[in-house]
Amino acid sequence: MNQSSLKDAWAELTAYSSYVLACHIKPDGDCLGAALALGRALRSLGKDVTVICQDPVPENYRFLPESDTIVQGSVRRDFDVGVLIDSDQPSRVGNVAEIIASCATTARIDHHLTQEDFGDIKIVQTDISSTSELITELFYANEVSIDSSVACMLLTGIIFDTGAFKYSSASSRTFEIVSQLMTAGARPANIIRSIFESKPLRAAKLLGRALSSMRATEDGVIVWAQITVADFRELGVDDSDTEGIVNTVAAISGPRVVMLLRETEPGTVRVSLRSRDQFDVNKIAVAFGGGGHAVASGCTIQAGLDKARELLIAEVRRWMAS
Repeated sequence: MNQSSLKDAWAELTAYSSYVLACHIKPDGDCLGAALALGRALRSLGKDVTVICQDPVPENYRFLPESDTIVQGSVRRDFDVGVLIDSDQPSRVGNVAEIIASCATTARIDHHLTQEDFGDIKIVQTDISSTSELITELFYANEVSIDSSVACMLLTGIIFDTGAFKYSSASSRTFEIVSQLMTAGARPANIIRSIFESKPLRAAKLLGRALSSMRATEDGVIVWAQITVADFRELGVDDSDTEGIVNTVAAISGPRVVMLLRETEPGTVRVSLRSRDQFDVNKIAVAFGGGGHAVASGCTIQAGLDKARELLIAEVRRWMAS
């Protein structure tokens, strides 16, 4: 989005009094950082803002300023604007979708590829590293003050969605923004340590369990790991403890597609997909009602683990053949 578009979008977005900012289920660093930063900016204008997420903030993100203000539910149905942060459609925010639906005006701030056209107000750019980078550009275009807390929030989102700058989505402009956020007071080393190097012991044990389950197709082009309901129960973990596992699986050489399947409850499998060699796993995720990016996507399949894996492999094979 150019400067003029960002100015127009900000003027349209800030024309109201009350807002509910919705994070997607299983919140990550980008949606949390972006939502908290936008909430702080709107409050500085005197707006009534609630940041909400169906799931609790994961332990490794509780270092974020104001993360303790994120609520998991609300009885309010009188918000002027419902904003999807880092999501393309209401289904991504779980039971918060009901609150979004009650708003007279809806908005979407996102960087994901999608066929959805949700939102009366759209601030969307798909060729950018993260929603947090997009919001940073929105703030710069409209001279919104970025203090050290906001800088920390935004840099957290950028670091998470670029894999600490490992992914090709980190552009030269991304690094310019990182430099500016550091000048404002954000500390990348502290953020990286908190996100990636502060796992509880139970999460480390879960990683071991997942890695021990790794298998590959005969030709080695598809590799998967899985976590069962029994694993979750035995180790006393939940789905938030699986963050980062798929990237560890994807670090091995050889496969074009890597999958992590998590049986969060009997008959429900959450799937994280990663790819190499320009294979577009977003197409795989979309086939099962999910979405994301060409190199990193996700979906949920209502089936048992074995059936879900069978369906996924068949879909990957279908796209490879085409």
